Amino acid sequence: MEKGQPNINNELFLSLLEKGGKHAFETLFRLYYSKLVHIARGYLVYQQEAENIVQNVFLRIWENKECLGEVSNINSYLYTMTKNLCLDQLKHEKVKRNYLDNSYRIKSEIQYNFIQDEAASLLLENELEDKIIQSIELLPEKCKNIFKKSRLEGLKHSEIAAELGVSHRTVDNHIANALRHLRLHLREFITISQ
Repeated sequence: MEKGQPNINNELFLSLLEKGGKHAFETLFRLYYSKLVHIARGYLVYQQEAENIVQNVFLRIWENKECLGEVSNINSYLYTMTKNLCLDQLKHEKVKRNYLDNSYRIKSEIQYNFIQDEAASLLLENELEDKIIQSIELLPEKCKNIFKKSRLEGLKHSEIAAELGVSHRTVDNHIANALRHLRLHLREFITISQ
């Protein structure tokens, strides 16, 4: 026993605890609480965590008081239980940290892949846009003019026919020819539908 600590008969004390003696439990709590918190604090970062561990130690003592007859040294028993609960807490924290680290890593990989895919998509989109412009420029002048009015300016076939003084059927034919031409030149990218 440490200096200044009362001399308690271990067997008698454990017997009183085993029988559910509240006074024995209160005495045990008063004698060991602050010492066990100090021990737990050596393992854990936060005071509140240490206090929770020690409260769990005393809760387990109370819940398992019938088994205390097997304990030969209450002092060692309490210290060992406190240490083990602290180590369990640290393992739990490590598992949580690993999970969060893995979760963060997976999210980072997904974002990285998305950015790469988006960059690739943007590159492909720019390449496609350039190819469309080149293909349109290869059209005969009248066909190109009608196609641009239809697809880029959004005019209806009847509006194009009226504006250019041609028949509706002529506009339809030029659009159909332009689409065939684009399908041929853009077949590696997409299929264009009317």
